[in-house]
Amino acid sequence: MAAHARLICRSVDLVDGGPGVRFTVAGEGAEEPAFVVRYQGRAFAYLNRCAHVPIELDWQGNRMNANVVNPRK
Repeated sequence: MAAHARLICRSVDLVDGGPGVRFTVAGEGAEEPAFVVRYQGRAFAYLNRCAHVPIELDWQGNRMNANVVNPRK
């Protein structure tokens, strides 16, 4: 859980199954890209980096959405 609450976007701007919203978080010595998506009514936030190759998850046209990044049940 985050130490401080922070407004990323208005709730109505985060459409279920739609595109995500980018933001940054304080990382180890630098700001790191992140994004949030809404999936099945809940918001999920991720660091915007792939665990397998050194790229951001939205490398194709600035799109990250709940159809690509689905949280596991």
